[in-house]
Amino acid sequence: MAATATKARARSRQKLAVARQRAQVAKNELRDLRHRYSLSQALLARLLDVSLRTLSGAESGAAAPPQLRRSATQVARLCDALAEAMQPAFVGQWLDQPSEMLGDLKPVEAIERGLIDVVWQVADGLRSGSQL
Repeated sequence: MAATATKARARSRQKLAVARQRAQVAKNELRDLRHRYSLSQALLARLLDVSLRTLSGAESGAAAPPQLRRSATQVARLCDALAEAMQPAFVGQWLDQPSEMLGDLKPVEAIERGLIDVVWQVADGLRSGSQL
């Protein structure tokens, strides 16, 4: 009986260690993403479709919801693509300014409205240097 309890505690400690490691990875990835592309916390929260409080908690090492990590990967891919067409420090600024190519919507607004494919088309056009 004592051996079973000991094994259960060991599994519990192992799960906790894995959760802490994942939280640390998420924390580092989110901060790196924000700093690399000059994204404010508010802008990144909008891009990730989470509250500012959730993002702040994830950056502080709290457990991040699984969809946040998936969304962060997608946002990172978009930012990486935009960085091929402009200086990385301007990516955040570009995402938060109205664009004629998006009907005067800000790219972040287009993403919030479910028009991520259109934003990707604009990003691809910028990367290739073509007129859209």
